[in-house]
Amino acid sequence: LFDEAAMVNEPFLDLIASLVAGAGGVDESSAKPGLALKRGPIKKPNRALQKLVRLYGRDVAMLTDLVRCTVVAEDLQQVGALMAAIDARSVVGLAGVEPRDPIAHDLEANKLDEDEGIMRITSINNRFDESYDDGQSGGYRDLSLSVEVGW
Repeated sequence: LFDEAAMVNEPFLDLIASLVAGAGGVDESSAKPGLALKRGPIKKPNRALQKLVRLYGRDVAMLTDLVRCTVVAEDLQQVGALMAAIDARSVVGLAGVEPRDPIAHDLEANKLDEDEGIMRITSINNRFDESYDDGQSGGYRDLSLSVEVGW
């Protein structure tokens, strides 16, 4: 898992950076307000093992966030624009879509067709939803996605 995460990490983060830019985002080093990508490190093995034992009953299939990043938005319109960009590059719930190996599928070489779905959204945790009790998070709100690459 960690070898695959290491191979996919930079190309995936570069893809997300291009989606952020296409949705009106700014460069990571920019001081201007707007969508901004914050690249995260690959999850450390010790932390992954802790989650496996404490939260997932040692079920490795439950470990979902080895490669990760954060996108900071100034407003909900920016969130919507980025979600539309992600959705356009995602395959969601299509019957008959075969799994692919992201490395063998030129993800690493960045030779992807612009219209090709290369990831699948597997979960969305929308803390902007009015039904979410923000008292659980001290008023903090966000939208958290999990995606599979090359499922």
